[in-house]
Amino acid sequence: MVAVMLGLDAADCAAYAAEHLDWRRCRELKFQAEALCAALVEAHIAYMHACGALDETGDTGEGDYDEDEAVEYLLEALLRAFPADDSRAGLYCALIDAFLPVFDDYLLMHGLLSM
Repeated sequence: MVAVMLGLDAADCAAYAAEHLDWRRCRELKFQAEALCAALVEAHIAYMHACGALDETGDTGEGDYDEDEAVEYLLEALLRAFPADDSRAGLYCALIDAFLPVFDDYLLMHGLLSM
């Protein structure tokens, strides 16, 4: 089962991220931009369910979002989907650092996150 977030078009979000990410620190990964961003969006939604920030319906939950835990969760998801050596894992970390604010920007633009 794919985790959902009410109101989020995951494919559009992944396309937005691929286009708006700052690829300078991880330019070697840009050739896989669409697949990596799709995996990150899916993993981030799954993390929000796992920590309780989203409930089982995909609506806002009562749990606490922890960015450090989210980064670990996203890295593990990328390493499962795209196995890598330590060098590439470092690039994945740079990609995740660039991805998180772009994901938040997307949510803000679509009224799915409030500050």
